[in-house]
Amino acid sequence: MPGNAIIGSILLLMRPTIEDLQAIWLFTYSLSSLLDAKNFLGEVSGVAPALNEVTTKSLRYRALVEAAISAYTRPFTTCFLPPNRKVKQPLGDVPIPQHLAQFHKDALDLRDTMIGHTDATPADGYTETPNHVLVRIYPDTFSLHSAMTGVMEPASKKGLIELCDYFVKHCGMNLSRLTKIYRSELMQHQPGQYELVISEPPADWLIPFRTKHGDDFRE
Repeated sequence: MPGNAIIGSILLLMRPTIEDLQAIWLFTYSLSSLLDAKNFLGEVSGVAPALNEVTTKSLRYRALVEAAISAYTRPFTTCFLPPNRKVKQPLGDVPIPQHLAQFHKDALDLRDTMIGHTDATPADGYTETPNHVLVRIYPDTFSLHSAMTGVMEPASKKGLIELCDYFVKHCGMNLSRLTKIYRSELMQHQPGQYELVISEPPADWLIPFRTKHGDDFRE
């Protein structure tokens, strides 16, 4: 029995595997981004109680919509994981609920076209392009401007919030499982703020957090 107790203590204090360090990093990153997206979407209602042309001209409305789309789509963007720069999309292999699949696709398309993730491609009259320069002609003058993010319809906003909730639950369940496994190892460290590093032994996987360039705004 004492031998079993010793083995149990060793297991409780084991260092996280590379795979689990990667998973903790990816799920935490994704969870934070999705919660940001949901918060941005919540603010949209206060800026735009009614959808109209005035709404689309509101800088605050546009900023919130673009921020929400960018935050939501981060977990579905390619990253390179240490230690071997493994190519991965944090939540790229998680099934999308069928009734929300179109909203998910619309968000990715909007990110890739209207929010600066695609090179500028002018229209030539024959090919489709998301980058439009519009010419408005009035009786006595005209104006030139580039098309910006338009109105987010209520159904799209509702669908995106549902997607955030779905993926937040997925990340939370996985993080809960992983933190239970490594809780004893984590609590061996002195109180303070640490940065999780995806590293092989004997390098530390938790290092004291230090700002590197001026004032760091990260939490």
